[in-house]
Amino acid sequence: MPARFLNATVILPAHDLPATARYYREKLGFSIEILWEDPPYGVAVRGQAVIEFGQQRFPDTARGVCYVHVGDVDEVYREFAEAGAHFVTAPADRAYGCRDFRVRDNNGNLLIVGSPLPGSPLSEGVIAALPDTRERQGEDRAGPPDAGARRPDCR
Repeated sequence: MPARFLNATVILPAHDLPATARYYREKLGFSIEILWEDPPYGVAVRGQAVIEFGQQRFPDTARGVCYVHVGDVDEVYREFAEAGAHFVTAPADRAYGCRDFRVRDNNGNLLIVGSPLPGSPLSEGVIAALPDTRERQGEDRAGPPDAGARRPDCR
């Protein structure tokens, strides 16, 4: 029987852990669940989204990318704009069936925040098959985030 995968967690590089915790709390509305000094490590949570940070733990990693699935991308964009987040793009409908925008954190990591377009194959059936979908209404298991790339996911 093949091994069963249960979950995956994104760990993004952070240059200044306290500043990263403040940015995610104040600009992106996450709660900070863990903030260790030694080793410098933090965990930010919002709904079902969990993003972990390691300071100087991965010296070969310059920046990371994470796709954050949300129920209403335009509502989240307005919230982030009011808080002063650093946007790379505004929300737009994408060919892969999602509406999303891009925002950089204080370390240069890229967060792609999106939800499936109405009528998209991503909005039907895919979500219902996942456990605990209350907060995961934008889950995407089918299409790439950009032409020629892999599907949106935390990488």
